[in-house]
Amino acid sequence: MSLLGSRADRLGNNSLLLGSLVSAAGLSGSHLESEVRLSRRDDDGLSVGSSARPEIDRRAVWGLYCSWAMVGLVYGFVGNYINIPICEYVFGPMDSLGRSTTAQCNIAPTITCLPWNFQVFYGLFLDRVCFFGTRRIGWIIFGWTMALIVLGVICFFVDSLVAEGDFFTYMILMMVMCSFYIFSTVASDAMTIEFGKLEPPESRGYILTTAQMVRFATTVFVNVLGIIGMNGKDYYPAGSEDNGTIFPFELKFWQVHLVLLCLALPLYVAMVCLLKDPPAQVAEEHHTLQTVISTLWTVVQTKVMLCLIVFGIGSISVASLTNPAANIIAFIATPSTLQISLGTLVGNLLFLSGVWLFRKYFMNTNWRMTFIWTALLLTTNSVFQLLVIYNAWGVGQSGWFYAFGSNILMIIQGVAQVLSSLAVIEIAPPGFEASIYEFLTSMHNSGIALNTNFQNLFLPIFQLNGIPDLYKKDLANRALYNSRLAAATYFTIVTNLVGSAIFCWFLPKDKAQCKTWFAQWQRKPTGVFNLAFGGGALFFSLVVSVLSGLPSTDCLKIAGGPGC
Repeated sequence: MSLLGSRADRLGNNSLLLGSLVSAAGLSGSHLESEVRLSRRDDDGLSVGSSARPEIDRRAVWGLYCSWAMVGLVYGFVGNYINIPICEYVFGPMDSLGRSTTAQCNIAPTITCLPWNFQVFYGLFLDRVCFFGTRRIGWIIFGWTMALIVLGVICFFVDSLVAEGDFFTYMILMMVMCSFYIFSTVASDAMTIEFGKLEPPESRGYILTTAQMVRFATTVFVNVLGIIGMNGKDYYPAGSEDNGTIFPFELKFWQVHLVLLCLALPLYVAMVCLLKDPPAQVAEEHHTLQTVISTLWTVVQTKVMLCLIVFGIGSISVASLTNPAANIIAFIATPSTLQISLGTLVGNLLFLSGVWLFRKYFMNTNWRMTFIWTALLLTTNSVFQLLVIYNAWGVGQSGWFYAFGSNILMIIQGVAQVLSSLAVIEIAPPGFEASIYEFLTSMHNSGIALNTNFQNLFLPIFQLNGIPDLYKKDLANRALYNSRLAAATYFTIVTNLVGSAIFCWFLPKDKAQCKTWFAQWQRKPTGVFNLAFGGGALFFSLVVSVLSGLPSTDCLKIAGGPGC
């Protein structure tokens, strides 16, 4: 997953901030003169000496929106359906012999989107290297071209993978596709921020938040694809009782991927025709690797980066820990693709409403307090899961109850999600937007991967392995299984509450505090800790994710298995 839209007002005194960075780094001579040239900006983020603010090319902005729309289609397909129906049903039934496992289904969103964790390296590369004379658009077009080619290749092989129950290979193919479109998303991130710096102070951030709203709005088309194409008998667990919503028609799994490709192609053509690089924001557009690393290092040494890294990883992996029993609870309810699609559609609309509410009412309020009250409300999702476990009112384990109940809180998620990237425009030096933005994004995504790693780690601790295959067969032990699922759920509630109370202090209260923290410390030990902590989380999540995905190692307890 990537950071969602954010907004910032004027950048304030960038000369003072970058002057502090230069002083802390001990720069001198020509390098110092170069940094001073970069830091000579007015309060609106424009170069000193420019007679007027360059106008934003609206056609180019629409081209950028097309890129984000394709992210919504491709990533939305993975995000909406990688668990249900793809992992749990199509490659399942989950935990049946020779089919997908609970650990694989838990880790599937991480494996298929693993390149998101390496956005910082994409950012370092894209900030330095132009593509055939273009700063951003060449990489956006290249990334989507290759990603759509890989999607076409998947169409030819996917049905044989399903027949063999080879979910791991399917995840790897989706990961390869992701590795290409990350070029596009990283370049789009940077272009979005560059356009944001050209906006008037009173509306700055509008393009950024609108781009993210476009991204999530296009998931509606993915929902329609799921409803029409993936609601037949092949997209429901074999041997499960039909819940009355299964259609007598369906698309083959390879045809589903082909339709997804066809939906993306018109957006691709429009993007290629409309995209144009924003006006140059800095005197030096092409930076040496030494300059990029040096600038990133000076920013990493600040107090604000330490706090944002700890907050990004801790708030996601601990304060928002996913219930280890979440996928098992979903499998027990056995919602159809129709039910999941309609529930997700409502959830996405609520999410967009949450982003809109944040932009209108909470953007300039206390960020920390917003995180606290949204975190408390999101914890109640585990209470809903308890209702499913104990089949509350006789409907708790119905597909409709699960599909809609699990999405009610998406409006709160929409408010909270934007908090992660509020500080980016405040601390990104001109010309280094991708590097700084994607460094923080990589830390955020490492937290997401750690979340699923911890989720799997607790599977053997709460003795959850095998429950999906036995729950509806072994009625004599149903109460025992419910007690294990409930214990994992209560543990999740406590962890979320304690984590929120701890990690909220690492989020700046507002833009003013963000700027204050940005100018503080400038110590090498801070930078070393940030790199070690963030890099360690990234390395651990990568290793454990691969162990959980590989059929030969998913039996390991650290990978979520019962033990080899």
